Amino acid sequence: MRAPFWRTSEAVIGGWAPGRGRHHGSLGAVLLGHPRPGGQLRYIGHVGTGFTDTARDRLRDLLAGGERAASPFGGPVLDESRARWCAPCHVGEVRFCSWTDDGHLRHPSWRGLRPDRDPAELISPGSG
Repeated sequence: MRAPFWRTSEAVIGGWAPGRGRHHGSLGAVLLGHPRPGGQLRYIGHVGTGFTDTARDRLRDLLAGGERAASPFGGPVLDESRARWCAPCHVGEVRFCSWTDDGHLRHPSWRGLRPDRDPAELISPGSG
């Protein structure tokens, strides 16, 4: 049996979804994107696993402090009706299996915030 091959990616947090069930009142998932020149994010998916309960609460508080009315994403976001938008100023790291055909993360898991990274550093030449 072959072990799974995991990839990692850094991404900007553009929003979050409140938790449901056991995570009611806390963070359920973060909405991630890759920055484009001009400031908008290209949505690459959401991640709701890999958090400790403490990390969920801390991240919810951090993101709620930068809440904004408009989406920072330049296109549609899955389950947008539940989304709470935040300033795209925090970078996180996820691990995932692969990219879907439409450019979303497949089976992502949260690894943590990257306070050492600035969202502008993630813009790659030719992205847009």
